[in-house]
Amino acid sequence: MDVSGLEAFIQIAEFGSFRRAAEAMRLSQTALSHRIRKLEEDVGVTLFQRTTRSLSLTRAGQEFFPEARDTLFRLSTLYENLKRQGRQAQQKVSVGCLGSLGEHFLPGVLREFRQRYPQVSITVFDEPAAALRERVSSGEAQFALTILGAQLWTQKSRALFEEDFVAAVPIGHPLAERAELNWADLVGYPLARVATTTSHGFMLSESLGTFGERLDWAYEVQRVNMAVCFVANGIAVTVLPRLAIASAPGIRILPITAPQIRRTVGIIARDGVSLPRPALNLQRMLLHAISRHSKGASNDLPAQTSGRDAGTTTVNSSLSSE
Repeated sequence: MDVSGLEAFIQIAEFGSFRRAAEAMRLSQTALSHRIRKLEEDVGVTLFQRTTRSLSLTRAGQEFFPEARDTLFRLSTLYENLKRQGRQAQQKVSVGCLGSLGEHFLPGVLREFRQRYPQVSITVFDEPAAALRERVSSGEAQFALTILGAQLWTQKSRALFEEDFVAAVPIGHPLAERAELNWADLVGYPLARVATTTSHGFMLSESLGTFGERLDWAYEVQRVNMAVCFVANGIAVTVLPRLAIASAPGIRILPITAPQIRRTVGIIARDGVSLPRPALNLQRMLLHAISRHSKGASNDLPAQTSGRDAGTTTVNSSLSSE
């Protein structure tokens, strides 16, 4: 459809003058005449009768005019609504994040992002991994920082680093002076675990297998913070990913070997969907923060390097659909 020709036709019909229509559209009369000539050639009928002294609509032009005016009005309204939606989308970012990862990485990143883009509002979904997969799949979250595993087929993933599960032990506990532990060392001591319905709890249960039955899971909680609270108050020992354990007085963190249990942390997003620029900028800033952390704490985050994403992060930035 020749929208520019349609607009020219309506303006000329309303003003009754090529000159006045050209002035309103900020075109030369030659350019306006060219648009009308092209429109008439396209539709195969003459729309205006022109003489040196008068201008009028032909019968075909008279029939076409009201429908054309209404159609262009509806099209213009649709276009403006779409532009408004686009502007609103550019002013909002929605990100998912496991609570333990969000508490560690998001505050500094969001502070910097807000300084750069004060007009952009941010929604953070701090939820379990399964809920984050659903948020990303539905489009509610544009991307999510989470544990990688069985992503939905509509999602792509980017692995960032691997993180060990470690023991958090109360100061004064018989194990607190050890340099490291193995799983057998935990037998006989009361332990607090996060429920197996969570990604942490499920991963730990699956990794330990039948050996887990030898451990005294005296307490089961729903959130990581409660498990750490039990340790800080000398009630139990807990086993969690390193970044899930916030620094607190009264706690000693010990590595666990034989075997090491690790989780893979990465970013998931919808496959085939490009991120709006604000969301892309936030993702790049988050990747950069994780890269800086991995350089400064390589014992906690043994990152894999890749040069394919130079300028954003030095941790593994390969993409794969899962």
